[in-house]
Amino acid sequence: MSTDTQEAYAYCRAVTRQHAKNFYYAFLFLPRAQRDAIYTVYAFCRYCDDIADDDHALMTQHTLLQHWRQELDKCYAGMPTHRITQALQRTVTHYAIPKHYFEELICGVEMDLAIQRYATFADLEQYCYRVASVVGLACLPIFGATHAGVQSYEKK
Repeated sequence: MSTDTQEAYAYCRAVTRQHAKNFYYAFLFLPRAQRDAIYTVYAFCRYCDDIADDDHALMTQHTLLQHWRQELDKCYAGMPTHRITQALQRTVTHYAIPKHYFEELICGVEMDLAIQRYATFADLEQYCYRVASVVGLACLPIFGATHAGVQSYEKK
């Protein structure tokens, strides 16, 4: 593993430790590769959520999320420029994590910018899928869950 990749993983570990101490400690007993992968997925999700929760102007939040979408494209094209996506690129390649989970997450945090209250349970269900379920689905390969049945809750 290159020094750049090690530094990218270290950054993701630090983000996780700083913002989610219980989450950070919960995974300390995983093998290093899995632990770093989980911390990387967390850091990506955290970064997205922080954009939506920040006090920037609404237009700035949309612009930042669009930039993050482009960074995700670079990640999956093997050309990431941010420390989080540098670690994520190695993680998604090693664990074959589908890109659409991260795209859905970005769509979910974008919903926070426009929707204050959901009119129907179906609307709320879509939001929950995007901001929570996809995180779990992205983590399944890291934990070694390969049976097709483990994804039975995936939204079709």
